[in-house]
Amino acid sequence: MASKIKSFLLLLCIACSSSGSAQSNTDSLQAALKTAAADTQKVNILYELAVRQDEPETKQKYANELLKLSEDLSYTKGIAWGYNLLGAASRSQGNYADALDNYTKSLKVAEARKDSLSTAKVNNNIGEIHRLLGEYPAALSYYLKSLAMLEKLNKPRLVATSMNNIAIIYRYQENYDKALDYNRKSLAIREKLQNKQEMADSYDNMGIIYYEQKQYSEAIKNVTRALELKIEVKDTIGIASSYNNISNVYSGAGDQAKAMEYQMKALAMREYMKDKRGIAMSYNNLGNIYNLLGDYTKAMDYQLKALALARKTGSRELVKDTYESLVALNKNKKDFEQAFYYQGLLSGIKDSILNTETNKQIAEMQAKYEAEKKDLAIGKQSIELERNKLEIFRQKTQRNILLISVIILAVIIFLLYNRHKLKQKNLLQAERSEQQLLRTKAIVEAEENERTRIARELHDGIGQQLSAVKLNLSSLQSTLDNSNTQQSVLMKNAIEIIDDSVKEVRSVSHSMMPNALLKSGLATAVREFLNKISNTGKLKIELEISGLNERLESMMENILFRVVQETVNNIIRHSGASVVNIQIIRYEDELSMMIEDNGVGFDPVLASSGIGLKNIRSRIEFLNGTVNVDSSPGKGTTIIIEVPLGRNKAGLI
Repeated sequence: MASKIKSFLLLLCIACSSSGSAQSNTDSLQAALKTAAADTQKVNILYELAVRQDEPETKQKYANELLKLSEDLSYTKGIAWGYNLLGAASRSQGNYADALDNYTKSLKVAEARKDSLSTAKVNNNIGEIHRLLGEYPAALSYYLKSLAMLEKLNKPRLVATSMNNIAIIYRYQENYDKALDYNRKSLAIREKLQNKQEMADSYDNMGIIYYEQKQYSEAIKNVTRALELKIEVKDTIGIASSYNNISNVYSGAGDQAKAMEYQMKALAMREYMKDKRGIAMSYNNLGNIYNLLGDYTKAMDYQLKALALARKTGSRELVKDTYESLVALNKNKKDFEQAFYYQGLLSGIKDSILNTETNKQIAEMQAKYEAEKKDLAIGKQSIELERNKLEIFRQKTQRNILLISVIILAVIIFLLYNRHKLKQKNLLQAERSEQQLLRTKAIVEAEENERTRIARELHDGIGQQLSAVKLNLSSLQSTLDNSNTQQSVLMKNAIEIIDDSVKEVRSVSHSMMPNALLKSGLATAVREFLNKISNTGKLKIELEISGLNERLESMMENILFRVVQETVNNIIRHSGASVVNIQIIRYEDELSMMIEDNGVGFDPVLASSGIGLKNIRSRIEFLNGTVNVDSSPGKGTTIIIEVPLGRNKAGLI
C-alpha cells in the first residue's frame, strides 16, 4: 500500500510539474476552438488538442469531433488523422480489435492521398497492434514497410522508432544479437537527435534483452538509465513501464523485496491511468514474485486476475506469459493436474504464435542457402577465369614489361596532376561558395535593416511631420473667413490631401515592417497580409497554418514573411490566378511551406533567371533551405519550400 501511495504521489507531482506550459497551450487551443469556424483550421486545432491528451477518453472525444468535421468538409487529411487518433486511443485502452480497425481505415485514406509520411506512420502503428496480439510475422511485415518508406523520406527520428520496434520482434524470437544490433542503431540516432524520451525506450529494450540473457548487472544499468530519462521528460506511461522492468530484473537477480516494491509502484500508476495491458502485466509479475516467496495463494489470485484481463485485451503474448506463470506455480504447489492443463494451453498458443514465423525462418534460411550456393558456383567460375587470365598475362609480361611500365608511370603522373588540379578547383569552389554565402547574408541583413530604418523614418519622421502640418492647417482653418468659399474649399482640400498622405505613409511603413510580425510572429503577420488581399474580392486565398504556436527566430520570421509577400505579389501581377492555396506547417526538425495557384503557369527553366525567383531562392538558401518549383504553361504553379529548424536555431508515431 505504501508503494502505491508513493507511486500515486509521483504521478501527481509529474502531472503538476508538467502542467504549466502544456496547460497554457491547451487552454489557448481550447479558447481558439470556441471561436473557430467550421473549416480546416478548426480541424487543425482539434488535432493539436487530441495529440496533447494522455487520457484515452479525452483523446477519443476530440478525435471523433475532428473526424465528423473532416467528413463534412470532405477533408481527407483530417479523416486520416481522425482514424489514426482513434486507433491510438483504443490501443491505450487495450481494445486492439478497435485499434486495428481504425488504423486500417486511416491507412486506406493516407494511401489514396499518396501521403507517404502518413502511410509510413500508420504502417508502423498497425505493426504495433499485431505485435501486441502476438502476430509477429504480420507485425514485422508492417514494420519493414514503414522503415523502408521512412528511410526514403529521410526521417531519422521515425527511422529510429521503426528500428526499435523491429528489435522487439527479434527479441521475442530470442535472436538477441540482432535485437541488440537494431537497438544500438536506434539509440545512436536518438542520441544524435537528443530525443530523451525515445532514448529511454532504447535503454529499456536493451535492459530487457540483458534480463532475458540473465545479465542482471547490465540489465539494471540500462533500465535504471531509462527511468532517469523518463522522469526527466515526465513520461508517466513510460515511468510505469520502467518500474515494471526494474522489478523483473530484481526478481530475476533474487531480490524479491525490491522486485515487490517496484512492481507495486508500476501497478499503482497503471491502475490510475486505466492501462489494461499494463495492469495485466503487473498482476502476472506480482504472481511470479509471490510464487518465488512461497505465498501460493496470493500468487494464484494475481495470476488468475492477470489471465482474465489478458484474455479481455486479446493479447496472445500476455496470455502466453500468464500460462507459463501458472504452469510454474502449479508445479511448485504440486498440483500437477493443473500444471498439465495449463501446459496444454501454453503449447497450443505457442504453436499459434510461432509456427508461421518458424516456417518463414526456414524459408529465409533456404533462400540464404540457395543464394550462398549460387555465389559459390559463380566464385569457382571466377577463379578459373582468373587463372586463365594470369597465364596469358604471364606469357605477355616478359616481352611487354618495359612498355607496361612506361604506360603505368605515365598514367600515375597524369592522375597525380589531375588530382592536384581537382583539389585546387575544389578549394577555389569552396572559397567561392563561402564568399557567396557571406555576401548573401550581408545583403539579406542589410535589406532587412534598411527596411526597418525606412519604415521607422516614414512612421516617426515624415508621418509625424505630416501630422504636425495637418494640425497647423486645422488651426489656420479656424481663423479663415467662412464667407470666402474659395479659401474654405482650398483649405479643406489641403487637409484631405494631408490625411491621404498620412495614410499612405502609414501603409508603406507597415508594408515594409508589419507590426503583426514584430509583435505576434509569422502566423499572425501572414494572416493579416492575406486578409487585406482577400478583402478585395479579386483573389480567393486558402490558408492552413499548423505548429506555429511558438515564435521562430526573428530573422527567419522576417525572411519567410518576405518570401510569402513576394510570391503572392508575383501571383497577383503575373499569374491571372483566381485561387491560391498556402500551407505553412512546422514539424519537429523543419518548416514546410507550399504556395499553389491555378494561374497561367510558366516554364521554370526560362524563368529561373527572373529577379523574383532569384530573390526567393537566395533568401531561402540563407536559411539553408530548399525551393522546388513545379509549373508549366497553362497548368498553374506550385512552390514548395523546406527550411531546417535545428540548424538555424543553433513510436506510436
